[in-house]
Amino acid sequence: MTLIKKIKDKKVNFEFNKEYIKVVTDKIINNDVDFITNSFSEMHPADAADIIEHLSQGDRENLLKLNNFKINPEVFVELNESVQTEIIKYLSSDSIVGILKNLESDDAIAILENVEEKDKNSILEALPPKDRFALLEGLSYPEDSAARIMQREFTAIPSNWSVGQTIDYLRENKDLPEQFLEIFIVNENFKPVGTVPSSKVLRTPRETKMSSIMEDTIFLVPVDMDKEEVGNLFEN
Repeated sequence: MTLIKKIKDKKVNFEFNKEYIKVVTDKIINNDVDFITNSFSEMHPADAADIIEHLSQGDRENLLKLNNFKINPEVFVELNESVQTEIIKYLSSDSIVGILKNLESDDAIAILENVEEKDKNSILEALPPKDRFALLEGLSYPEDSAARIMQREFTAIPSNWSVGQTIDYLRENKDLPEQFLEIFIVNENFKPVGTVPSSKVLRTPRETKMSSIMEDTIFLVPVDMDKEEVGNLFEN
């Protein structure tokens, strides 16, 4: 049987069968954490998520309760929402904190929404202040609003900076996102006025002003817009 699952802009093909699922089930019964961990680490996160989704509910519970088994945050976020909701109750607060620390804010908020209210505060308190503030800000907006699905990690620089100043800033600033494709250009009121692809920065002479190479066709979405409307806007 071939499972084809769309992951963002690509499709992941994963060949699996009942025999392989049985192997994983047997390893769970035999507490073979090393085999399971090593197998999952060699797969695309979406493929490992597919394995977990095709286990029985009881086997998923037993897997997560194995000593020394830790679910990869990238695998967790690929699970469908119903399975996320099911297994999050088996995870300790420390495990959930570990997952949230390794996710972008929009994915972390989606996971926190499935955590029981009595546990949510203790989990938030265990996060670094910067992460906690970003998540609390996101959770303060209505559940179906655009703000809930907006990623809060971004890189922005003043519109009067040169390419050289920007490169030096990117090299020296330790608080920037680990990965980013675009740099936002902002005015004196910190309002975005354009974007520049990071690759373009690297190919442009240092003395060039960032404002001269930016794309000024930026589409702003109100934080309170319904997220379905946001989806329709991007589709159109």
